[in-house]
Amino acid sequence: MEHVVEYLPHSATIHQVRKNSLLLYPGEVPNQAYIVRSGSFRAYRIDNAGVEQIAGFKLTGDIFPECWVFGKTTRTMYYYEALEDSEVVTIEREVLLDLLEKRPEMWKLLFDRMVEHYTVLMLQVTALEQTHAVDKLLMTLNYLLFRFGEERSKGRYVLKLNVTHSLLAGMTGLSRETVSKELGRLRRRRVVRYGLREFSINKKALENRLDDESFSDIKLQ
Repeated sequence: MEHVVEYLPHSATIHQVRKNSLLLYPGEVPNQAYIVRSGSFRAYRIDNAGVEQIAGFKLTGDIFPECWVFGKTTRTMYYYEALEDSEVVTIEREVLLDLLEKRPEMWKLLFDRMVEHYTVLMLQVTALEQTHAVDKLLMTLNYLLFRFGEERSKGRYVLKLNVTHSLLAGMTGLSRETVSKELGRLRRRRVVRYGLREFSINKKALENRLDDESFSDIKLQ
């Protein structure tokens, strides 16, 4: 897939971001737009009880904070934290918007990417609507597979994201203990494999557990 960064002018600046570094805070007024050049970031809020609520992730080619960039908010809505050592490109918002107006191919690239994000975010919303813990987790794994999965062997997808029990707890609203218990059951059923360096999902086994054909036909580039 083409990379949005390829269209940026020389005035854009590349920054190295260390793992766990925060780039933006809720309520902050940004002074530039960010585009992920490599690595990954999570967007989240913290509720009144101090519990993290993960809203989404940003990978290579993603722009953030997009609501501010496109004039839908005047401030940042989430924390943006690096999940690994990463690189971002910064550019003034007006320069980026002017570039998008002049380069329709860049608009199309960005539009296609946002449609993909919207499609898989509906899976995340569906996951949060589930009543039972295992169903929440299964639907969340389905979201992660389509959003971040890379097929390495027939039917087995490795996630391009550092997935931990704490991360899944923040995405589902479940306790870390519940996530660990349910993941253990799914591992014994060979739906998932995970260790310190890699998390993978068996797509067919996951679909069998979901028992819902409507989610098996999603096609993303």
